[in-house]
Amino acid sequence: MMMETILSRSLRLVFAGGAALGIGMLAQPAFAQESTDQATAAPVQRVEITGSSIKRIDGETALPVQVVTSEDIKKLGVTSTEALLSSLSANSTVGGTTTAQGSGSSTYGEATASLRGLGANKTLVLLDGRRLANYATDGTAVDVNSIPLSMIDHVEILKDGASGVYGSDAIGGVINFITRKDFKGVELSATGSGTQNGGGSGEKIGAIVGFGNFAEDNYNFTFSADYSKDKPIYGSQRSYANSSWDQSAAMNYDQSATPSGAIRTYDPSATPGVLNSQGSAIGNPLDGHGVQSASNCAANGSAYDVGFATCRYNSSPAVPLLPEVERATIGMNSHFRLNSDNEFFINAFVSHTVTTVSEQPSPYSVSFLAGDTAFQKLGIYPAIVMNPSSPYYPAAYITAAGGNATQPVTVSYRAFDGGGRDHTDTADQMHLVMGFKGTVFSDYDYDLAYTHNSSNVNESVWGGYQSQTALVKLLSGNNAFNPFTQYQTPALAAQIKDTNYIGNMINSTLYTDSVDGKISGDLFQLPAGVSSFAAGFSVKNENMDFNPSAAYQSGDISGYGAQALPLSAERLSESIFGEISAPIVKHLDADLAVRTDRYPNATSTDPKISLRYQPVQQFLVRAAYGTGFREPALPELYNPQSIATTSTFIDPLNPGAGKNQYNQTTGGNPDLSPEKSKQKSLGIVLQPTKDLSASVDYWNIHVKDLVTTLDPQFIVDQAAAGDAGYTGLVTRDSLGNITNITATNLNAGSEDTAGIDVDIKWKMLKSAEFGTFGARLNGTYTTSFNETLPNGTVQPSVGVTVDANGNPLNAVANGGIIFRWRHELNFDWTKGVYGLTLTQNFQTGYYGNWPSIAGFSDINAPAHVGSLSIWDMQASYTGIEHLTLRAGIKNFLNKQPPEALTLGQYFQTGYDPSYYDPHGRDFYVTGVYKF
Repeated sequence: MMMETILSRSLRLVFAGGAALGIGMLAQPAFAQESTDQATAAPVQRVEITGSSIKRIDGETALPVQVVTSEDIKKLGVTSTEALLSSLSANSTVGGTTTAQGSGSSTYGEATASLRGLGANKTLVLLDGRRLANYATDGTAVDVNSIPLSMIDHVEILKDGASGVYGSDAIGGVINFITRKDFKGVELSATGSGTQNGGGSGEKIGAIVGFGNFAEDNYNFTFSADYSKDKPIYGSQRSYANSSWDQSAAMNYDQSATPSGAIRTYDPSATPGVLNSQGSAIGNPLDGHGVQSASNCAANGSAYDVGFATCRYNSSPAVPLLPEVERATIGMNSHFRLNSDNEFFINAFVSHTVTTVSEQPSPYSVSFLAGDTAFQKLGIYPAIVMNPSSPYYPAAYITAAGGNATQPVTVSYRAFDGGGRDHTDTADQMHLVMGFKGTVFSDYDYDLAYTHNSSNVNESVWGGYQSQTALVKLLSGNNAFNPFTQYQTPALAAQIKDTNYIGNMINSTLYTDSVDGKISGDLFQLPAGVSSFAAGFSVKNENMDFNPSAAYQSGDISGYGAQALPLSAERLSESIFGEISAPIVKHLDADLAVRTDRYPNATSTDPKISLRYQPVQQFLVRAAYGTGFREPALPELYNPQSIATTSTFIDPLNPGAGKNQYNQTTGGNPDLSPEKSKQKSLGIVLQPTKDLSASVDYWNIHVKDLVTTLDPQFIVDQAAAGDAGYTGLVTRDSLGNITNITATNLNAGSEDTAGIDVDIKWKMLKSAEFGTFGARLNGTYTTSFNETLPNGTVQPSVGVTVDANGNPLNAVANGGIIFRWRHELNFDWTKGVYGLTLTQNFQTGYYGNWPSIAGFSDINAPAHVGSLSIWDMQASYTGIEHLTLRAGIKNFLNKQPPEALTLGQYFQTGYDPSYYDPHGRDFYVTGVYKF
């Protein structure tokens, strides 16, 4: 935790943009130094660096900490915290959530970070060294977009496990946002942006106001305010994402959706209301058996899918690649000197975010409706039934297909008359800290505070979400219903629209209240120097209430799939910790931290030891080892179990049925054990000249007893192969059709990941005539990411998403890629009032899903997805008094994403939305005025 008292000038140089080497984003300094004049002007004071509770002078500790300065943030041209974190090479697309990934999914507008790919629930996010509330609907991670960007001074990223210092959640690392303090004056900022290809325009305004000089007036108030609005981007606006299947001759992907008019045999159960079979597929009469199929399919709003030779709905044009997002935040930092040794402080922020999603109309088929328990309660067959008496009954087609044209059939339907699905997510977060800090007993620093966090999330729907039982009752046996046309008669269309549910779907709140305190200072003199200590405690109470509407609890609303049940849970946890830093011999320092956390169901004590050896000023060696744990979050333990639907995949025991969705049981598990971890790191830092520095750090993390859910397709594939560990998780009916997959939370297997971080900074030239040129490289090379499954199978998951048999890897089943190499490379030039920055974000390619369309010549091999290199450019001008102007182009080469075969995790198709920004070439202008 970096609770700063007095920031020395040397460390101000470290954290400022143009730091020790004058090159921002990699502002983790090789060594903090100070000139004789500076040292004379101001005494060097000690500060606290993320990863330790002991204040120290050295800017470079035994732990790898990357610092992103306020100047770096401005050079990136970002307007959200999510966009800022996406540039970090240590932040993975696996285990986290982006706004794009959540579009159309039940993330309720949340965006999270995942260091090392270990998951957002194992990445600790702090504000000024203290915890924020986890997102109310998820309960396991912080929504990073709730953090006000204008309020941020810099960000410290501890790229090493830190449970011994911070407790649960810090297995993957720590992201600590440090806010602006002791600001005096007014700073106004405004940003406007627009894309070359349409959609995605944005605007942002911000203000910082501060008054009071703490050193002279004994107080300071710093207030901040942000407002931003980003317009959506739809698949129809991007050529690479406007089709659900590959229209080229290669036909590399197919993620087409349920159309109207696909018919199956009607196979009602002998027991009313219980589905024993989903019937057998007959086909879609509009296919025309390959004759003029494209024009025939268009009659019901579909298109002809050449891969499957059938009518399928092309949902991609209506899919939002990015939703509309509106954010507003206000924040305050204030402190008051009580006397020469003590001060009182109050820090707070409130954020309000509204995410609006509009997407394709709802689909209906027996596979979707079978999991709706409302049908069983009402004794209704869960499918739209068409009788032979209907004027639209396709008797000739059924006979030609070998069926019985005297029997009813079930039909699929895309509810165009119900309208597109529209919903909004409203998220409100509050963070309040108040307390005292100062000095006691002349030599010891203390910090005592109360923290209140709250997250409140609401989701409401405005159209396109029907009551499934109401719609089926309306259309089953209704001779006015024509499933082979896009729009029904005006009278029937009005009745269909009347089945829409309008109103609130969920309200969820999560509150945490905590009291924490610590004391630190010097202990005694050793032959090699002074030893220091820190000790503290924390008491935290969590309270979560997830309140779905009655409609959501019924499981009867289209598009929501699962029956959501209410959750109310609370728990109290306590912790104590201690840390000692001591010089062992000259140039060699050791730091030992230990922390004990107690939860109602588990207690864990975790140590961490780190060493720092610096024989000369230009060379440093550091190493660390520690253990960690993560107690499962309240939803992971206590979420009620319910029925949901899977993504589409092929049942290996019934491949002729093609891709389908299946029922799965999801939910919590109160018998979960804590996750346990071991982590180690070893690194060197070099500064051969004042203008060149480099650090190389090796890291290795092992996590066991993973709290996870297994991918339903993986469960089915393993069960079909006869693995006894999975056969009991798949239920089939008498005809062999899958009726349910058990996919609840469980402790399963382990993860091992290792890699190397590289940080190089070079001031290449400083000339009065030509200006100053600098370069920096921050990259991560992941040597391994292996997940061990419950049956002992080890799945290497770096640069690949499927195993040798084409089955999805569990580590990446929920989205994202473990890239072999990622880096950010920056080139800076400044001369007088002018500045120019060129930034490259690069990632290596990977092997993705197997093509799934019949007729491929290379079907038994994964598809290769190419590497991606995005270049951004920004120019700055400070020649007008008090005003800084910046203009930039993100992705100025307008690089298109590589074609990707995702595993059905996303509504977007043709590319992977977990790492590519669909804005494409994006122009922006920013102005900052200070007075």
